[in-house]
Amino acid sequence: MNRIYIFLTVFLLLSGMMVNAQTPAPTYHTKNKKSIASYQEAELLQQQRRWNEAITILDAILQKDTGFVEAYFKAGAMQMAMGNKAAAKKYFCKGSDLDPNVKGFAGAYYTAGELSYNDGEYVKAKRYFGYALAVHPNDKKILEQSPVYITRCDYAIEMMKHPVDFKPVLMPASINSSFAQSHPVLTADGKTLYYTTLAGLSRQDDENIVVSTFKDGAWSAPQTISDNINTKDNEGTCSVSMDGNSLVFVGCGRPDGRGSCDLYLSKRVNGVWSKPVNLGPSINSTSWDSHPSLSADGRTLYFVSARAGGYGKEDIYVSHLNEDGAWSDAINAGNAINTPGTEFSPFIHADGTTLYFSSNGLLGMGGLDLFYTKGMDTSWTAPVNMGYPLNTNLNDETLFITVDGTKGYYSRFDGQNVNYNSRIFLYEFDMPASFKPAKLSTYTQGHIYDKQTKKGLGARVELIDLASGKVTQSVLSDSITGEYTIVITEGKEYALFVNRVNYLFESLNFNYIKPSSFNPQTLDVYLTPILAGSRVALNNIFFETNSFVLEDKSKIELDKLISFIQLNPKLKIELSGYTDNVGSAEANMKLSNNRAKAVYDYLLAHNIKATSIVYKGYGASNPVADNATEEGRQKNRRLEIKIL
Repeated sequence: MNRIYIFLTVFLLLSGMMVNAQTPAPTYHTKNKKSIASYQEAELLQQQRRWNEAITILDAILQKDTGFVEAYFKAGAMQMAMGNKAAAKKYFCKGSDLDPNVKGFAGAYYTAGELSYNDGEYVKAKRYFGYALAVHPNDKKILEQSPVYITRCDYAIEMMKHPVDFKPVLMPASINSSFAQSHPVLTADGKTLYYTTLAGLSRQDDENIVVSTFKDGAWSAPQTISDNINTKDNEGTCSVSMDGNSLVFVGCGRPDGRGSCDLYLSKRVNGVWSKPVNLGPSINSTSWDSHPSLSADGRTLYFVSARAGGYGKEDIYVSHLNEDGAWSDAINAGNAINTPGTEFSPFIHADGTTLYFSSNGLLGMGGLDLFYTKGMDTSWTAPVNMGYPLNTNLNDETLFITVDGTKGYYSRFDGQNVNYNSRIFLYEFDMPASFKPAKLSTYTQGHIYDKQTKKGLGARVELIDLASGKVTQSVLSDSITGEYTIVITEGKEYALFVNRVNYLFESLNFNYIKPSSFNPQTLDVYLTPILAGSRVALNNIFFETNSFVLEDKSKIELDKLISFIQLNPKLKIELSGYTDNVGSAEANMKLSNNRAKAVYDYLLAHNIKATSIVYKGYGASNPVADNATEEGRQKNRRLEIKIL
């Protein structure tokens, strides 16, 4: 609703200027002198701001003089002035329907339309905006905005004819224990829930971040996330990386803040959240910065800012974490998603390419609606409204979708549940097909250990798309426990690399172009210290069938090997080729030797000194798996590096 316009409408009605204002004496929709006298008495009470008394008199008039249009509008205006919009709407709608043909009532018709629209009564709203236009008012606002509202009403009416399969379920009372619960986020395994609450049962209570865990089929009572994070000031919307180790949240009124609200980063090490750090001028402005959403690996950040230079009052921005640990200067995510209106609550799904957000600047059901789009950074497809009844006439603002796309979580104002006194609650729901990300995602979770000591290690874990060479995930395992989580999206073949100084790097291959199963998996990785005799397989070196010609996708691992040798220039490495047992021993020996030499030649062509490497083929010797199965034979066809 345009509050300025409504204020002017109410002001003019209260002052008696909208009823035949161009005539020296008012005319009324009644000839009853007693009704007119009582109406004028109500006007005197209104001037004294004795609005309840005035409305009582007007109600008494309308019980008998039911066609007294001016009395309806006068009572409606005073109800609006007192903030009683529901009562005001009844008066404005009744008066408008009694006589929709008075030019001087155009503002009242328009107000009836806005109040009806805001309550989701789209058919009625369309009628009242039609009344306002039909009398040909001189008001530019009415002339410009009424057609816009009518278009919105038509859209909403059509959406309601085709509802999506959406059945939200109120989360347990232990979760919904405060006045307001909002902006839910979960870790990849779906077992840890973070969200924002007010500390009590009123809007004036302190806002904090809480955490709940799912165990034995139930969510635990929420606990404060950490005394390092929650303070006496407000801590708002948060976002957590999928491994649960990076948290970006909103802190307001802090001593180190740049604006009214800033974004802060905290890291979790061995279960303890660090003291938050302001993300600095590359992210935060002197304006309001809020509503963060981290990518699955915590290296891309979408957020909302009210800074100058955008397309609307609040826009979505994006920043990336550089290799040096600093965030790039935030840039506007572009006018494909940002509008002259308000954009709130971006959520980048774990697939890294599906962005959900809320907006009141796009065609919707009224207020803020939820939309989704595909792309990244500043390049996005046209946003799609997520439909009724997920979107309603209320502000539908927050949404989180699990890694696998099967569950959704969101918060909604509940003004009708008398048991909960019109508060804001968290809901969960099964994802309708139309809402789901285009591709499924899952996760791999485990630990990085020292192969000899079996102690946890902090290491860099990278997931690389073999087709594009792009790093799609990059996380650090916990420096104490070695725990890590990587999110994987279907439709691609990936190389997984685990790197740590003074250790051989480990490589694994995941082919999810057409996965037969796509379930979460546990994968512990044991890093081998760099010692004489240490060896490790290179699982992302590929050759054409029965050939020693390297496939293009091998370049990713070959370049990793080059970097490893350059970082360890004193090492001497053997490239060891192996085959399965299919074919003659002589042919296998020759093939394994030629494949090792192909890698050797690649390294020499990329400035690796011949004194650092040797190569040798071992044929079908030293199998690491059973040659009786294709899976086993595939593992035996390998290239290893060995420290000499």
